[in-house]
Amino acid sequence: MVLPRFVRPKEGDSGSSPNLYVANCGPAVGLSFDTIASAFSSFGEVKGVHAADESGARVIVSFLEPSSAHSAFNALNGRPCTLLGGRTLHIRHSVLQPPASRVDDSVPVSLNAPDLNIPGLYLFHDFISAVDEEELLQAVDAGTWKSLSKRRVQHYGYEFCYDTRNVDAKRHLGELPSFVSFILQRVSLLQDIPEKSDLDQLTIYSLDLGGR
Repeated sequence: MVLPRFVRPKEGDSGSSPNLYVANCGPAVGLSFDTIASAFSSFGEVKGVHAADESGARVIVSFLEPSSAHSAFNALNGRPCTLLGGRTLHIRHSVLQPPASRVDDSVPVSLNAPDLNIPGLYLFHDFISAVDEEELLQAVDAGTWKSLSKRRVQHYGYEFCYDTRNVDAKRHLGELPSFVSFILQRVSLLQDIPEKSDLDQLTIYSLDLGGR
């Protein structure tokens, strides 16, 4: 069950909220929601009482009017409530946080590089076989990974710097790994890549999920 999320109001907005966050109050301390609603109804009409979290000892009391919440806060905060077994309540004003707007995370898929209009990008379908893919994955898995935030990488030729979003041309890491030699050979035979002689950097990227 997903609970509504209530947060502290912004400074100066406390009086405009009809909701109270009430601690030391709830089923875990022997107080039903109906009992709590009855106790707070002396300050105005209560729309509802529900759990503030999964502890069972903190609730949200929602009034129909903000003035009722303000009166209950002034009367009960830090004081024993005889209608609730003499428990001392710890109360603060609270506002309902609206749900985050749904972001359309769909990404259009292009099957042709010209559709993307990115200089230097080439797309070749089925450039490697399933067998090639498995051999490449085995070789990559045997390499040394560098762990970054939520991802891991391997750099060959030159290191890609994420701060500058460019390679560090002053730091040459060596030749490209032997497991991509057959790919370089195939690329050399292509007629559509004028920059094929400049292939001297490789970054292998993986989400850090404990696997490939």
